[in-house]
Amino acid sequence: MSVELGPIAPEETQALLAAIAGAFLHDFDEDEAKLDAKVVEPERTLVAREDGRMVATAAVFTRELTVPGGPVRVAAVSLVGVAPGHRRRGLLSAMMRRQLADVREAGEAVAALWASEASIYGRFGYGIGTRVAELDVRTRDARLRPDVERLDVAPELMLAQDARGRIAPIHEAVRAGRPGMLARSDSWWDLILHDPEREREGAGRLRAVVLGDQGYALYAFKEAWGAGGTEGEVRLRELVATTPAAAAALWGFLLELDLVRRVKWEIAPADEPLIHMVDNARAVTVTVGDGMWVRLVDLPRALRERTYSAPFDVVLDVADEVCPENAGRHRLAWDGERATCEPTRAKAGLELSGAELGAAFLGGTTLDSLARADRVRERTPGALRAASVAFRGAAEPWCPETF
Repeated sequence: MSVELGPIAPEETQALLAAIAGAFLHDFDEDEAKLDAKVVEPERTLVAREDGRMVATAAVFTRELTVPGGPVRVAAVSLVGVAPGHRRRGLLSAMMRRQLADVREAGEAVAALWASEASIYGRFGYGIGTRVAELDVRTRDARLRPDVERLDVAPELMLAQDARGRIAPIHEAVRAGRPGMLARSDSWWDLILHDPEREREGAGRLRAVVLGDQGYALYAFKEAWGAGGTEGEVRLRELVATTPAAAAALWGFLLELDLVRRVKWEIAPADEPLIHMVDNARAVTVTVGDGMWVRLVDLPRALRERTYSAPFDVVLDVADEVCPENAGRHRLAWDGERATCEPTRAKAGLELSGAELGAAFLGGTTLDSLARADRVRERTPGALRAASVAFRGAAEPWCPETF
């Protein structure tokens, strides 16, 4: 049977979403599909058809990503899946290679995704660009330290949907300066605030606490009782604040809620400072894992589009089988104001692949840590330290949303 790769027609969007639901063994949900359809760009989809039926899918959402120094356009890769019974036939490899070529042709230097399985995307040149922390806070054992400054603004409580006009500007203000965060259109806010009862797992409706124009938290409360009394749990979806004092006030509100014994947050920043803000650090359990994966599609352009933390000059010898245009030696330099990245025949300072540069691109994963994992090799003494320091950002990159 012949298999053909190509985009979908606009009227096939629902069929695309049904196909990806089947690939992930999910039931097709019409209400959620209506929201997803608002962000699907048919011309940027890629499906494999066998005798006319979609058996593999992939898509790109055109979004804006904050990198060190400012925003860039990014190809947000999603809806990647292969139907059961059609796996191990090379369909995923064919789609990913074709997709990366299409992204480069569209003029984007960077692609990003969330990996359903961590073993898949490294072979296509993606590296772990952000990490996420899963927080489990025992509120009975944790209170903010008395010397932590809190914003003195009365919290306003409302349903999350009703808070949309208040929280969107706060998110944008923080997003503009935090690498890893993505700009959100109205359609993306629809998805962020989507709160179907079937996904609540016994919790109540999604709510918001808003502190003026300086911070907000989205959360839901799950009531529970045990032999010792209340065992209620707050499920925190997002906490965004423009200042440390606003963040402290939001945490103070959550930790001091009556009937609550735990606060759980699945996609917290890897550098979330709560553990340093409470009087009992052991009341906060932190589990760190991979977050958003990043791929440099047009490597020289991507490296020129970000800023660096210190002047440096290094020759990178890059291996990139999937995007061979990136392979070879590149001289990357930052003079404190402008980055340059040009082909060179000079001796290499570092040897690495495109996946390592994707991992380091947002300033979180360090080249030094990758070298200790034997994924970056220093060929000129001093090159590793200089480049690792320069790539490092002022804050850990954080992407608070999956896509």
